[in-house]
Amino acid sequence: MDAVAGLMRSLEPDMVRLRRELHQAPELAFEESATGDRLTEQLAGLGLVVRRGVGGSGLVADFDGAAPGPRLLIRAEMDALPISEATGLRFASATRGVMHACGHDAHMAAVVGAARALVELRDQLVGSIRFCFQPAEEILSGAEAMIRDGVLDGVDRVLGGHVLSGVPVGTVLNVPGPVLAGADFFEISVTGRAGHAGMPESTVDPVLAAAHVVSALQAIVARETRPGERLVIGIAAINGGNAANVATDTVRLRGNVRWFSEETRERALERIQAVAAAVCAALRASSAFMVIASAPVSINSAVELDVVRAATAATGRAISIDSGPITASDDWARLSELRPGAFFHVGAGGPAAPPHHHPAFDIDESAIGLMSEVLVRTALAHLGPGTTTATE
Repeated sequence: MDAVAGLMRSLEPDMVRLRRELHQAPELAFEESATGDRLTEQLAGLGLVVRRGVGGSGLVADFDGAAPGPRLLIRAEMDALPISEATGLRFASATRGVMHACGHDAHMAAVVGAARALVELRDQLVGSIRFCFQPAEEILSGAEAMIRDGVLDGVDRVLGGHVLSGVPVGTVLNVPGPVLAGADFFEISVTGRAGHAGMPESTVDPVLAAAHVVSALQAIVARETRPGERLVIGIAAINGGNAANVATDTVRLRGNVRWFSEETRERALERIQAVAAAVCAALRASSAFMVIASAPVSINSAVELDVVRAATAATGRAISIDSGPITASDDWARLSELRPGAFFHVGAGGPAAPPHHHPAFDIDESAIGLMSEVLVRTALAHLGPGTTTATE
């Protein structure tokens, strides 16, 4: 076991402890104030100067190595999801209806652990590191807000990672090129005419129209998309009506599109609007379509990914796998649009584990230390003495 491995093993209990503290106190997008307080306490305790309010509720902490050089940004997300936890964990969420159901608590703990290790290894660093804790990833808005507030100023490359509950521990997904799908979150408002539910002839039923829209949208992928072309269209929320005997006037559908090419994206968005409008018109209702958030495709730089692959191998406890692109999305893509970077996934469970965004989601906590070690070894490779890592 080398010195880095020994240091990382010694820090793992603290990382797990922090993950559990954060898991118990989840906060939604742009509301991560208590989370920011806890992170500030941890980072300031290392002697780092923390800046709060970056991109709303985000924070950054800059750390200088032993000599001037390039700057690496390491990002973690802070926000949780509007889900009621059903894990039964003794450190389960104490906030009703809010849960860390995607692993952001683990990411924050891993990045804080990386900060602690890199402070210890300062003499080996030529350059600086910006530890970035981003709000509102789940609504694809936090990265853009932080960029507007200058989070990329002076940054040469960006690094991020994510746990995956469905992938076995000891596996790191290092995918070249497009790694995560681009995404658009949208809303369709279906409007009819309210009235007495017992007199349907005097109403225009938006519930019926909305139900037909949900079904008809599936034909865009099933019957209008080439086999093998990556496209996901789905409705995740339906809201409308309050009583069994009142025909409501409006139903709102919220859904998402996942894509890997702008051509596919533009066609899908155009067809969603057209199908919704035509179906509603046939049932005497009307529709309005609006994109509420977007993120581009996340693309791994070949040069940066090679460094992460080498860092993964150097841990001695993980193998790299190229799983191919994943149809989840992350607004880390906004950072990698502007700076070369790499985004990797760390196995944190296995095929039987509950999926992300599920009320019973949990992880094997040994993945936290592995993620942190990959971050540390990647930083050392980029910023070690005599390093001349190229950028693209």
